[in-house]
Amino acid sequence: MINDLIGIAEKAARLIVDRATNVQVISHTDADGISSAAIICTALFRCHIPFQACFVNCLERSILRKISSTDADTVILCDMGSGQPEIVKQIEKLVVILDHHKPVGEHKCMHVNPHDVGLDGSFELSASGVAYFVARLMGPNTDLSGLAILGALGDKQSMSGANQFIVEEAISCGAVEVSCGLMLEDGDLRTVLANTIEPYFEFTGDEAKLDEFLSKFSLSGDISSLDSDSVRKLASALVLTLLKRGCIEAVDAVVGEKYHFNNEIICDANKFVSIVNTCGKIEQSGIGLSLCLRDKTELQHATRLDMENRRSLINTLKIAEQNMCEKKYIRYVKLSNISGTGIVAGITTRYLFPDKPFITVNSTSDMVKVSGRGTRKLVSQGLDLATVIKSAAEAVGGTGGGHNIASGASIPNGREEEFITIVDQLTGEQLGSVP
Repeated sequence: MINDLIGIAEKAARLIVDRATNVQVISHTDADGISSAAIICTALFRCHIPFQACFVNCLERSILRKISSTDADTVILCDMGSGQPEIVKQIEKLVVILDHHKPVGEHKCMHVNPHDVGLDGSFELSASGVAYFVARLMGPNTDLSGLAILGALGDKQSMSGANQFIVEEAISCGAVEVSCGLMLEDGDLRTVLANTIEPYFEFTGDEAKLDEFLSKFSLSGDISSLDSDSVRKLASALVLTLLKRGCIEAVDAVVGEKYHFNNEIICDANKFVSIVNTCGKIEQSGIGLSLCLRDKTELQHATRLDMENRRSLINTLKIAEQNMCEKKYIRYVKLSNISGTGIVAGITTRYLFPDKPFITVNSTSDMVKVSGRGTRKLVSQGLDLATVIKSAAEAVGGTGGGHNIASGASIPNGREEEFITIVDQLTGEQLGSVP
């Protein structure tokens, strides 16, 4: 399967190098989309091919006007395009799609997608991984493998399948070092735990509860300075905290493989993911791109923005937890004018209420933005949120799609209750027989 992917990636790489003279890169605004764009932009730069990059939340017809107004003869779509053939076919330029979402319909352009070769794009390869498979065949670009891992981590993927291939290549070329340890960022223990959202604990954002937790286990100081006994004590305590909330993936959320990037300006992979995701969520994708292009100019600014965004997200998570509603097969929350709907849904599903899919319904002035998240266990039981969210959105006059474990939609204002009812019904059809 990986060899088949390499074969398609080679055709895409050759097409870009041989025919592209001016490229418009269009990508998604999350960590996977931004790192995808960075990989391709770097590869284009090294091939002396002019390019410009822009970021959008989703591929809509309105983007066609922008594409037609540029001098680009080639359009590369990263982390989007596979589910929008009706829009892609209207682009009157050479088009290359580098995506990992489940393909819909027929694509007549160059289309690189893991699903087409039997790989699961939800878990085994992200868009940045697809971009990397193409970039490594455009020239000596294996040093960009860390960015492919960044995107996979941002999409909460496992390092199996094609992702494992990338990790092994990254280690081999010295781009990445992998070790087993606490899945926490480096720094002062109290500060890190107070502001961590991956994983998310009951004491996150609550100083009184956090001080009680640290005092109970006599823990303090910098994480990197903790001795082995203290690390084990901390890990056990954190796992127990998550297990009490029913988080079935608690151990993996606390202890696992940590990635150190040797070529990037932010070495801690978890920190890098958080900062780049923040840049996308607050409409500063350009800053995220510059960081992935190894430009330190905005590093301090981006770090500050990330901390501010985390604190805002923690407040939103507290509100979501207090206002959560439940139906037979799903849980959901209705919010207004927030950022990070997907993050809220994902964290709530993973760490607070993992037994049912969670839907965040976010009302804005012109539309309602929806994010749905499940767990791997729910997917193994038959959940396919891509189908559920897409069908429910279209039923109320909106659009949607994504992955089986994570999906999103935009629907008209005033149709929220109808949408939620349909989502619950469709989810029940998929999971209704599960005990």
